[in-house]
Amino acid sequence: MSKSAENDASRINMTDPPELIAKKVKSCKTDAFVGLEWDNAERPECQNLLTLYSLVTGASKDAVAAEVGAMSWGEFKPRLADALVEHLRPFQATYAEAMGDLGALDRVLADGAAAANEAANTTVERVRDAMGFLPPV
Repeated sequence: MSKSAENDASRINMTDPPELIAKKVKSCKTDAFVGLEWDNAERPECQNLLTLYSLVTGASKDAVAAEVGAMSWGEFKPRLADALVEHLRPFQATYAEAMGDLGALDRVLADGAAAANEAANTTVERVRDAMGFLPPV
């Protein structure tokens, strides 16, 4: 999976719906080895997908190995997709809420821009004073 690749199927986006996440996970490149394992240089795809599962579930490598080590890809991929969907659910809810009130979002952005402008102007004035420049006319 790659966030910088042009192909949208190469990554899970924060706003992907559950069915698209499942489709993307199902199409992930895997190998023909039996079982799932960590730290095998011949199985980078396995390492990648197990790492994703560990990150979104919060489970340690040992816990993941015990839970899914004996699974086939056909058993593991739906479990990974479900874990990704559950992990992204609160982020997607917050995003939907923010996008549901664009006026509030615009106000937050405007307030942030005003605060940044004020801080920048103060810094420029202090630099100008320190260097002995006259204020602009």
